[in-house]
Amino acid sequence: MATVIVPFRLGTKFNSHKVHNPECDIIEGHIDEDTTLIYGIYVKGPKKGQEFCEYYSGENYCVRSKKKSYSRAWSPVNIPVKYFTLWQLLRSTYETLPK
Repeated sequence: MATVIVPFRLGTKFNSHKVHNPECDIIEGHIDEDTTLIYGIYVKGPKKGQEFCEYYSGENYCVRSKKKSYSRAWSPVNIPVKYFTLWQLLRSTYETLPK
């Protein structure tokens, strides 16, 4: 029997620029109760077309978390290797969404 790894076991959430940040769309991937990874792309403004990755963990960002808060943001070329494949998965999911 093969093992299947579900990278975002708590699901994903799309935040359109129409209801969230007016300059960018983001898709959140909830890795666990303490950790969220984000694919973002600017769809308006001076950064239009630029992509980014954000990482959030801890009590300021995750309601059920008891861990100390921690966040980071990276441009695509600076994403740590351990998050890059997950970021690409979020990116490909975003590309399938109706805009």
